[in-house]
Amino acid sequence: MSITLYTPATGFPDLEAKIAYGLARVGIEAYGTDRVKIVPEKGYYRVLIDGGIDKLNKVFDRVSSRILSSDFIPRSTPGITGRSALTIKVKESENFDLSIYRNIAEVAEHKKSENFCRHKDGNAVSNVIGFTAMATTGVLCKRDGIDITYYKGEPRRPTDPRGMCKACGLLALLGMWFANFIFNIRDREIIIIPFPKEEITGRKLQEIFALQHRLRKDWISQEIPQVLIPLVFLSKIPSSAVILKSFDLFIAILSRQQGYHVDGLFLITMENYLDFIDQAPYNVAAVDKMLKQEAFGALTQLNRAIYNKDKSSIAKFARLYVKETSNLLYPETAKYLLREVAMIKEEIINNKAVRSVAKTLGYFVWNRDYQNYSFADGLRNAKTSRDVRQIFEKMVREAKLRYDQEKSKQNGNPPHLPHPDDIEQINQLMQQSEESFEQVITTLYLLAFSFESYKTIKVMQEVQQ
Repeated sequence: MSITLYTPATGFPDLEAKIAYGLARVGIEAYGTDRVKIVPEKGYYRVLIDGGIDKLNKVFDRVSSRILSSDFIPRSTPGITGRSALTIKVKESENFDLSIYRNIAEVAEHKKSENFCRHKDGNAVSNVIGFTAMATTGVLCKRDGIDITYYKGEPRRPTDPRGMCKACGLLALLGMWFANFIFNIRDREIIIIPFPKEEITGRKLQEIFALQHRLRKDWISQEIPQVLIPLVFLSKIPSSAVILKSFDLFIAILSRQQGYHVDGLFLITMENYLDFIDQAPYNVAAVDKMLKQEAFGALTQLNRAIYNKDKSSIAKFARLYVKETSNLLYPETAKYLLREVAMIKEEIINNKAVRSVAKTLGYFVWNRDYQNYSFADGLRNAKTSRDVRQIFEKMVREAKLRYDQEKSKQNGNPPHLPHPDDIEQINQLMQQSEESFEQVITTLYLLAFSFESYKTIKVMQEVQQ
């Protein structure tokens, strides 16, 4: 025997996902991980459970009374105020029938007393923000003026537009606490909800249930720009690269301003982020280093490079990273950006002549005694092969001067001097096509700002720093 349960198609995608996760959580409790699936549809979810409704109801009543019989969890949930928490706690005499989810809810009657989940339940939950941050945007909250109140004669949207049946509220709360990621950034509370893009099994759900506990109520002290939250979040849990591949992320940012206020809502795809995080531990280490040193300029450019595949952000990121962190780029991070964002040919990245000249360029980036960014910056702004040759000539003259000075010292640190054949080979590469010209310039610049131009480093040593 199997049953299919439907979320109520409220028009609020974050609420629909929470209810689906709540139903699946009850199904797993009743019948195990192998007998539960969630199937996303357009505007709602189907939850497939290999079992009967009677046991499901008993388990839901037991779970609700065990977990939600006090107002502790509601009070601890972002978006739910103390007064509203009292309406959510489960009373000893209450029982619920999940049969209301066996059919898609009826068409709205547009009555003021109607729950927006359209389930007929006199014991409604009035709070909305804690279950669907989208309610505060006014989307689908105004039905023929029903949800509009007046203040000093002016129409306005109420704080809690209407309500939903208590079963939906309890399931949303279960889904939120078992399958959503909740943490703090300064004085803001962040709720991240994974939206499944394809059918997911109970085993996948169990992985999410376990993963979310690693970040539960974590607190980040820096004031992070909102656009960086997805990258920072995913870098905190690198194992998410495998678990969350078939999901999108819905992000709600809440703050308290005489009650809760929604500061931002985002729905993003994650493929590019997850690919960046999954490629090498150095990438996660680079994000962590920027976060600790509040290198938000560099993080913003990296975010653009990763998410938008924005080639123009790569050089800006490298320059800002070195400036804001006083560190060179990890070679693996530089190579990832060259390969996956700039789409540089492998033969250029690994070209011996390119690496030779990048090493000389890098000397004037990392050596504090002779630091001179003009060579690298001039190269980035070069428009023709002639411009590049002139920069190389100046750089080599300066490198020879510093080489002689450092060689005469007992513990000197002379620069690498590129062979004339290296310079000539790079000139030939750049003249092949406009694309080759841009690729060579980008590769030289990024390698110059990475440890590739300084020394070879060991993976574990750098990741642990």
